[in-house]
Parts: sequence; structure tokens; C-alpha cells
Amino acid sequence: RIRPAEGLPGRQHVDPADIPELLPHLWMTDVFRDPWRFRIRLVGTAVVQYAGRDSTGKWCTEQFPNFEESAAYHDLVRCAEQGVPVFRTARQLAGDGPRQSQRVHLPLAADGREVDIILSLTRYVFVRE
Repeated sequence: RIRPAEGLPGRQHVDPADIPELLPHLWMTDVFRDPWRFRIRLVGTAVVQYAGRDSTGKWCTEQFPNFEESAAYHDLVRCAEQGVPVFRTARQLAGDGPRQSQRVHLPLAADGREVDIILSLTRYVFVRE
């Protein structure tokens, strides 16, 4: 619904007041090219709680070991390079038991063409074994 008539939506099209129930699960990443680099702009409270830290303002390579070899890195590059949403489900181990994460990355482009921010939503679900 926020997509402009032509091109991709940009950050200017996203109004947090329209999606209050999603805010704790959202995070935004700034996109830099040549080489690909990603800096975390904003992290929702549910993501902070799960991670045990607030990574706002940090480079992904600072926060995640071997980030550039990870599926997460390749998902962000695909989203930024192709301007397409990217979805992933992954199993994770946490102190309170196994969880499944569901994540979608959405491309945002201030000029409608070149992705400069990725808006992501992550949900964590406990897995019963």
C-alpha cells in the first residue's frame, strides 16, 4: 500500500504510527556499496531482548562473527542488489530452548531505484521437541 506509482518505496513512505504492533520486531539497516557493508540503524525492543544487546549504530561485521560468510549477509546483499523482499526461516538455539526465527527483509530506496535502507522484521517462535 505504501509503494509509489513507480519504483520502490523509501523510508519517507513508512509511517511507524501505521504499524505499532510490528515496531518491537522491526530493525533497519543502512546499505553501503563497493564493497557491500551494512550498519544497523534501528533495532526493535523484541529483537534487542532476544539478542541480549542493542546493536543500533553498529556495523554488522562488528556484531556477528563471520558475517560476510553468513546466509544473513547474502540475504541483505540480494535484497539491496535486486531490490526484492527476501524471506528466511532458521532454527536457533537460545538459553531457554530452541527457537525458530522468521525474517523478512524489505528494500527501501529514497530515490525509488537504489536501495539505501533495508527494513526487516524478525519473529521468534519456540519450538517444541
